[in-house]
Amino acid sequence: MSELMREALRRYQQPSVILNLREYIRQIAPTPPALRAMQQDAKRKGTDKLSMAQIDREVAAVRRQHSGKKKTKQPKQ
Repeated sequence: MSELMREALRRYQQPSVILNLREYIRQIAPTPPALRAMQQDAKRKGTDKLSMAQIDREVAAVRRQHSGKKKTKQPKQ
């Protein structure tokens, strides 16, 4: 029984199994082109390595910027 467990562990640790699984996932569910474009844009800008705290600060800044803009009211007719 212990030899069976050792063999199972050896097979589980083989990188080819993991690579085959990743390749299989890429084939059945490829990355959508729009997401791929966003990922490439983030890499170019260097924003692909932001921490969650940095992302939260950026989102908060954009929200403040949008809420700070005064909306012009249409005159009633």
